[in-house]
Amino acid sequence: MSSPLNGAASPCRLSGRTKDEVLANFARYYEKKDEIPMESKEERFSRYADEYNDRLMKERIYQTSIRPFRKATYTKFIEIDPRLKNYRSRYGSISNN
Repeated sequence: MSSPLNGAASPCRLSGRTKDEVLANFARYYEKKDEIPMESKEERFSRYADEYNDRLMKERIYQTSIRPFRKATYTKFIEIDPRLKNYRSRYGSISNN
């Protein structure tokens, strides 16, 4: 005798056992959906902007936590005399003619 598939008897994975129960679940869902007031375009954009700013702030805090800001101790590089500078030639050898 073959065994049933995994989760076949799990009631939490089934939306309904009969066609009427499934249709009743859909009807309940649409009733709840209709009760929620529609938001205007401006409200939706302001909500999106708030969520975007929250995500940016979280990302900045995260980046600061892993890579804290450090001020450089010097503001310009030390200048090297071109006569003392090492140059790489064609095959990678170093020359300073």
